[in-house]
Order: sequence, then C-alpha cells, then structure tokens
Amino acid sequence: MRSLIENHIDDFLEILTYEKRFWKDFWDRLPFKPITENYAKRFENFYDKLSKISRNELTEFSHVYEEQKEKLKEELSIRIRKNARDLELSREDFVVYLIAGIGEKDWVVVDGKYEKVIVFDVFSLWKKGKFSQLSDAVYQAVVHFRHGDMEGDYYDKSEIFSKLKEEITKLDNENLLQNICKLLDKNVPYYNWTGFYLMDEKEDGILVLGPYVGEPTEHVRIPVGRGICGQAAATKLTFVVQDVSSETNYLSCSPHVKSEIVVPILRNDGSVFGEIDIDSHFKAPFDERDTEFLEWIAKQLLVRVVHWKDFERKIKIAYLDSYLSFILNEIVKYNIPFDVSLYVHHDPEKVPENLYKIWRIARKLRNAKVHKIVVVDNVDEQKAEMRANLGGFLLSYQDLQRPVPEIIRKMIVEGVEEISRVLFFIHHNATRLAQSFVNTRIITEYVLKPESNVNTILYAFLTGITAGYSGSFNRAMFFYYTDGQFVFQKALGPRSEEEAHGIWEAIEDIELNMSDFLETVSKDFRSALELVYEGKIIRQDEITQYLDGEPHIVAKGDLPKIAEEFDIVNEFAVMALKSGNKFVGLLLADNNFDRKPISDYQLAVLKDLGNQMVLVLENKRFLEAIKEKAEIDALTGLRTRRSLEEFIASSPVGQFSVAFLDLNEFKLINDMYGHERGDEVLKKLGKCINLNIRKEDLAFRYGGDEIVLIIKSVEKEVVRKVIERISECFARATELSFSTGVALYPEEGDIYKVLKLADERSYKSKITGKIEFE
Repeated sequence: MRSLIENHIDDFLEILTYEKRFWKDFWDRLPFKPITENYAKRFENFYDKLSKISRNELTEFSHVYEEQKEKLKEELSIRIRKNARDLELSREDFVVYLIAGIGEKDWVVVDGKYEKVIVFDVFSLWKKGKFSQLSDAVYQAVVHFRHGDMEGDYYDKSEIFSKLKEEITKLDNENLLQNICKLLDKNVPYYNWTGFYLMDEKEDGILVLGPYVGEPTEHVRIPVGRGICGQAAATKLTFVVQDVSSETNYLSCSPHVKSEIVVPILRNDGSVFGEIDIDSHFKAPFDERDTEFLEWIAKQLLVRVVHWKDFERKIKIAYLDSYLSFILNEIVKYNIPFDVSLYVHHDPEKVPENLYKIWRIARKLRNAKVHKIVVVDNVDEQKAEMRANLGGFLLSYQDLQRPVPEIIRKMIVEGVEEISRVLFFIHHNATRLAQSFVNTRIITEYVLKPESNVNTILYAFLTGITAGYSGSFNRAMFFYYTDGQFVFQKALGPRSEEEAHGIWEAIEDIELNMSDFLETVSKDFRSALELVYEGKIIRQDEITQYLDGEPHIVAKGDLPKIAEEFDIVNEFAVMALKSGNKFVGLLLADNNFDRKPISDYQLAVLKDLGNQMVLVLENKRFLEAIKEKAEIDALTGLRTRRSLEEFIASSPVGQFSVAFLDLNEFKLINDMYGHERGDEVLKKLGKCINLNIRKEDLAFRYGGDEIVLIIKSVEKEVVRKVIERISECFARATELSFSTGVALYPEEGDIYKVLKLADERSYKSKITGKIEFE
C-alpha cells in the first residue's frame, strides 16, 4: 500500500525565507499543482489572507513543529492504519497532504491528479492550541471524508465529553434519560441516533426501547442475544462495531447507519438494567474515549435512575436533629445562596449518613440547591462541596464520618471569614437557646407536680426571661387578660440602676438553671417591682397591631403612654399570649438599665417562654381537649374503638344489649364513588345514631363501617325501636341500609363473647334483612 500521508509542511514553511511581498509568488511556484491551485480556490480572497498571516506566529509554529515532527509522523501512521479495514484504505482513493496553510480551516478536500486530496492545515490546528492532537485530527478528517464531508474543523472529543459530563451531573432526575439523549445528539457530531433500551420488567430476556433521539426504529423489543444490543446485554460487555456491514448478527435500523456502540447498564448486583445505544452514520468514528464516556454515563445512572428509589428513601429518612435544624433555619435568615455538589458511591448502603443529610438539606432549604451529583468508584472518594458567593467549603469522606457538631466546628475554623463569622454566631445562639430549653423543661416538670402553684410558675417564667443565662432582659412583666384589657399581675426586675446590680448578682447565683429557684422560692414571694405597677392596665385597642402572638420590638415613641406608665426609657418587647384566637395574657420586657438593643436571640427566648406559659396556663383546658379528641371519632362523632376497649376493660355491670351494625354494600360505594363519598355516608350514619340513641346508651365506631351500640336494656322491643329509629333516619339521609346483630349481656356470656355473637348475627342479618337476636 502506498503512502497515505504526505508531509509537506517543511516545503510550505520555506515561505518564511521570503519577504512578505513575495509570498504570493512563492505560493504560485510551489510544485504541488493542481492541489495548491484548488486549495486556494476554496477560500475567498486567498492571497489577501496569505499576506496577513503573522510572520511571528508562523515562525513560532515552525519551531514547535520542528521539535515534534518525528514523533507526530509515527503517531499519524499508527492512528490511521489502526482502522485501515474500517476506513477502506485499500481503495487508495485519497491521500492526506499536511501543509502550513492560511490558518482558516483545518482541512478541505480538493481534486489531485489522480485522487481526492485531504489538505490538512497543521498551522490552523496549532493556532487553536491543538497541535498535539494532530494524529487524532487527521484521523477525524478521514472519517468525515468517508462520510462525504468536503471540509471541516477539528473537534476535541475529550473536551466535548468533559463538558457533557459536567452538564449531565447538573441535570434533574426528571426525564433524565431523555435529556441525556438530547445533550448527546446536540453536542457529539457523529452520534446520529442516541437512545436507551431497558429490560422488560414483565417479560424476562427482552429489551424494550426507552427514550431516544433520532429516526424512529422498528426494533422496539429486542431479545437478549439478538443483534449488537442483544449481545451486549447477554455478555454484559461494551460492544464497539466500527463497520456494521461486517457484522452477521446486526439488526439493521437504517441504511444510513455505518457503526454502533452499545454499553450495558448493570445494577449493583450485576444484573442488566438496560443499555445505552449509539448509532453513527460515520464509519469507524469511535475510540476508547467514547467507551469511557458512555460507561461513565452508565455508572451515573446507577444512582440517578437504577437504584434511585433506595437513595430517595435514604435522603427522606436522614435525621436532622434539633441542633442541625436550628442551624439551618438560621442560615436561611441570612439568605446566603449556596450550591451543593455531591460525590456519591453507587451503593446506597456505603454512602455516609451525613452526606444524605446534606443532600436533604440542599433540597429542603430555599437558599440552597443541588448543583450536581457525581457517582464515584471508591467509597473514600465521596465528598460534599458547598459553594457560595463568599467562598466554598469541602467535606471529605473522613469529614463526613464525624458527628454534626464537629463538622460545624470544622466549617467555622476553616471556612472563609465572613461565613465563619455567621456560623459561629448561629452556633453561639444555639447553645444559649439550648440552656433556655433546659430551663423550660425544668419549669414544665415542676408544673406537672401536685404541689406546684401558679405564683411560683409565673415567677419561674419571668426569671427565665430576665436571667443572664437565659433571656437576659433587665425587666419582665406579666399581664392577665380580661374584658378587653391586660391587667398587670407579676413583674421581676430592679426599680433602679443600683438595685439592678444586686438582683443580677442574685440571679446569676442560680447555678445556670431553674432548679434552685423552684426549690427555694416561697409560694408567697412577691417582687418589689409589683408595688409600683399594681392595678395598672393596658387596653387591648392600644396595642392592636402587636397582638398576633409574635414577639415585637416597640420603640418608646410608638407607644409613649405605655412607655411612660411603666417607666420605659428606650425600646421594649411585647408579646401577646394566645391560645388559638383566645387571649391568655401579655408579656412586656425591656433592657431599661444596660440600655442594650433587644437582640434576635432575646426575642427567640421571649417567644419560646411565652408559648410555654400559654401551655401551662391553659393546661387543664388543653388536657381536656386532648382527652375528648382521643375518645371521639373525628369522622362520625361516635366514640372511638379505644373508648370501647376502655369500657370493656372496666368490667361493666348491669344488663344491656350489644348491637353490631354493618353497612350494606359500603365497599361498592367506595369503589364506585370514591372514599370522599364513603366518608359522607359514615358522617350521616354517625349523626343519625347520635340523634336517635337514648341518653344512657353508648355508640362506638368499631372500625371502617362497623358500629357497636351499648343499649341499656335487654328488652327486644326497646332495642328494636332504637335501631329502627336509626335505620329510618339513615335511609332518609342516604337511601342506604345496614345489617344488625344483637346479643344480650350477661345472659349470653361475658362481654367478649357477647360482642362476637352480635358480630356473627350481623352477617346473618345481611341475608334475612332483619334485626337478628338469638
């Protein structure tokens, strides 16, 4: 076989020995006609462009070329002849001329004396910084020439695939496979059909066509083993076919297809999930870079598609404790947007719990987002990168093994100054609030004791608001609500600056929590500050804008009358204590003596303690409401099954009848009209029962559409009348009916046996249509 590549770069670089005004003459005298003439004709104003070439640039190129030409010569020969059969080099219908041209187009095809000539301008390639890729660029030109292209510029596969990898990691999971197809089709010139085949979940051994971009194909179902796709699935190996015409087991999709590459997508257990299929209209366009890139995609899909349900479950159950939740909620307030990049192992069981937490946080916070997800091969390659405008932070695999507080500490110590400052401030407040929560718990435990009294409870809360280890307000006052006004009741704090120091010292001696206070304070204790403000009130209409149940900072000038009434010298905090829409009281607190601005932290403590005060003061009503909800079924208004079990466990005395009601054709109603209609039916049944049972009777929702009545009579006629009244009411309301079985207690056995008999008789009632007794 004759020489396929002719290197004439040295001949063309002789132009540098001429003055620029003779460059045109030099070109015309080159002994490569008609190639040089035909090449020049391919460009508009060719000689003008020739004269504008920078001599310095061309000289620099000549030096680089001289250093590497021997190496490139060897690489070129190997690269082209590696695929000699696929590229049909034996036809000897073209030759490649390497020249130093005008640097405008990497290659063009012109007519030579006997064959086509691919004129490759190595100077053009060098100007793009791709000189070292010359062998790849020439091979690419030959591939495109065989495709019928007459000119082109080199595209660097490595760069294309690198950019595509970055884009794929940023894609959302929704429509991921389809979007990957679109990306590849748009960005890889020789990917002419891109698609996925997925294993049929219902029929073993069948590949089903999934998302794709390209011409429609008749091969929508391919048995494993048939065609190139089937072989890849059968062997679990990547198949690269540079010339499909040479394959006996090829399933033709289109006459345009010349080559194909298929990469299997394997689950973690080694079974086949599906495969990536690429068809090309070019002969021999694929190399190891395509294989590596497509196998990389298959690996990414292990997390994003194949095992996504397992990862999704792990993300959802990642536990965010109270400390971390507080940190996150505070970060949101600073509105620092940040991106999170996750590097994840494909086995969900080998991913650190903290990485799942970060993943969940990035999806949960409004100022964060998952920037990209990259699947890694090795467990210890896993990491999380967080980047904000202010700077970034990297958590390595080793970091992700640490407890959350240690991770926060590392971020504070090693992060950029501005973010570290914010994190430290948030962490500091978290520890202070934690102490406040401890005090609240101590107060709550005290409240639950039989010997607790309201006076001590109120002073305990006011101490929490004013103590240095908690709220740190100078003064705090509690007002109770009655008849449209808040009446002063309790206060804690100094009356003067001198007195302030003595009180603060006493409070600081309480060993950093409320235990000592609650153990030593007398139930008859009364603050001296109360003597000053006893009997004073704040009218509801004076502070309407502050009565939403949230703590507010109020300037002295905004409420001057109240500020004067209570000797407030600067701003103060106010919070209405509300239980639902009902007012319980009012808290007022200030920094009258140290004159410090009221901080967000102080407001947070005031809100927490204020809300706890509401719970305590409304304790009896709250517990009664909970008890009522536990005993009454929300849908029917009847007593719950739990209430029935308590009734049975109480060993009921006396005689009574147990009636078991079971709706007829209730399942049909749910199936035909939906559960919303079924709920309406149950509501109407409950209403009819409550309207028609007697005062001494009891009604329980046993479960679903089953009702148990305890009728305090064993006379059949009395029982029948109660049930018939319910039945008539229910029929009028719904045109439906129920079956009823009745058993007598204790005549027919213990309560459990009687309940069972009534249930059995309700089944008989479905057949007879009557109320069934014995």
